[in-house]
Amino acid sequence: MENISQRITNVATTLNDLKNYQDIEGFITDLEYHVGQLSYFYDYLTPKQTGDPSTTFYRPKKMPQIHQIAYFNLTRGFPKELYGGHWCYVFKYFKSKYVIIPTTSVKEDSLPPDPEFQMDIAVDNFKNGMTTRLQLSDMRSIDLQRLYCSKGFYNVLTDRDQILHNVNKMLLEEH
Repeated sequence: MENISQRITNVATTLNDLKNYQDIEGFITDLEYHVGQLSYFYDYLTPKQTGDPSTTFYRPKKMPQIHQIAYFNLTRGFPKELYGGHWCYVFKYFKSKYVIIPTTSVKEDSLPPDPEFQMDIAVDNFKNGMTTRLQLSDMRSIDLQRLYCSKGFYNVLTDRDQILHNVNKMLLEEH
């Protein structure tokens, strides 16, 4: 345990030295969230299910469907990645993971979407008819435990085939 304590102390020292990092508080909040989720999985869920983490799965009562948007905690990553809580387009579902495309709000003064890696979509009954923008370059696979069920799920009105076409174009064409 001393090794873990020393490593955490070293991380804390490094964070204290990062004077230019604008969101230290958010990073620490996300770290606490992540540790809490690990504790929930290993200390509560695993013993309650099979006793074996490899055969234990988090399954909420309500889950979003493919071609809906749902709210996920993406936690902090590297500087140019989307992080924190975001509405995300559910692209694919795998047993305990989703492939998602994070979205961002489109405001009156937003630039048009970059056709190489962004796409605006319409969502039914979402934020007073607000358009949201798929950030195709931030597409990723995430664990189901990142889902915030309480925020609800919304149907995407934009044609799924159009979204698939744009995703395939972004992934398969050289830029």
